[in-house]
Amino acid sequence: MDNLARDICDARDAAVAESVDAFEQCAGSQRAPRHYLFLQGLPGPFFRRLGEALRADGARVSRINFNGGDMLDWPGRDAFAYRGTPADWPAWLDRFVRDRGVTDIIVFGDLRPVHRAARVLADRRGLRFVTFEEGYLRPNHVTLERGGVNGHSSFPRGLHALRLIAARAGDLADEVPVANSFRRRASQAAFYYAATQAAAPFFAHYRTHRYASPLREGVAWLRRYVRRRRERRASQAAVAGMAGRRFFLFPLQLEGDAQIRVHSRFDTMRDAVVEVLAAFRDAPEDVALLVKQHPLDPDVDNWRGFVTDRAAQLGLADRVVFIERFDLTPLLKVAHGVVTVNSSVGPLALAAGVPVKTLGTAIYDVPGITADVPLNRFWHAPPPVDAEAFDIFCRALRAKCLVNGGFHGTEALDLLVRNAVTRLRDR
Repeated sequence: MDNLARDICDARDAAVAESVDAFEQCAGSQRAPRHYLFLQGLPGPFFRRLGEALRADGARVSRINFNGGDMLDWPGRDAFAYRGTPADWPAWLDRFVRDRGVTDIIVFGDLRPVHRAARVLADRRGLRFVTFEEGYLRPNHVTLERGGVNGHSSFPRGLHALRLIAARAGDLADEVPVANSFRRRASQAAFYYAATQAAAPFFAHYRTHRYASPLREGVAWLRRYVRRRRERRASQAAVAGMAGRRFFLFPLQLEGDAQIRVHSRFDTMRDAVVEVLAAFRDAPEDVALLVKQHPLDPDVDNWRGFVTDRAAQLGLADRVVFIERFDLTPLLKVAHGVVTVNSSVGPLALAAGVPVKTLGTAIYDVPGITADVPLNRFWHAPPPVDAEAFDIFCRALRAKCLVNGGFHGTEALDLLVRNAVTRLRDR
């Protein structure tokens, strides 16, 4: 019965893949000039640069700004400010789209409240809704999907459909390595949130989608910067103390992340930590659990204290190790397995041949690739990674959902803009 159910799912996914292909080919054949409407993006110049490139390619372009940070990133030409209430936004957007003949709505992340309303409108009016996100396969790619990403993605979850996509993709262009600068990312975010605060009186109804206020998050980032060397030394010592010991890696995701709230059964990342630590009591006694903080987490709520206190309450103080700062690459070379909700660490682990158990909805959670066993069995016997199946998945993902480039480097951004314009034009 299991094999029959899987065959049915694969056939359904293959049909979906073929229908998506046909629709995209039809859309690509249209010759009418497109009108791209940009909503909120990642702090920095990417959306403005992409808009300029699309305009140079013959398209019409508009941008809606919701706060001072948006105005900083895209000032002047083709930019419109929305200062209304969240309740009035859907109707206002509907009029804007209708009056200006918008054909495509482009967003970064499909789960912000203003983007959810835009997606509903796009579905109702038959517009293309294009979502950018951090790349599923990092660091050399950015995600670009029609509709939504992660749990909202239409990307097939069956190997049969993935084989069809990979086969039709033919020879893919060589992947160009990109270099992203964390310092540039941090400075762009700092300027964005400073401008948001400065212009707050002009956008009285704006509400951030983020977990913490910019002020609270800024204070937390400053605290982390001050203690960065101490965190690094403590993490290095903790990893060194695990030499020769089998361990599972549990990478944390950002608290308040919509990928947790929407695409998993957990309300918060803390809920996921509680479940994983409780389940780890069933793991072999000679195995450790290495919990790693997300590199972009400002640590508003003191993750180290929460994890270590919870582990002590469960009698796991000597088996649960917490680290803030450490390169994933050497960890994945020796990890016995990875447990995650739906982190992008999953594909990195699979690429390194490390078994992965997901607890939420993830685009890479494909039968035959990730571990399809309960967590209490995963601790004892994580199933090996099927490298051939994962390679098929990666080829299909690159062909359908990824563009080569990056947000936070000069050459990386140039490459991303060129490739994104090509992908949008082809679709």
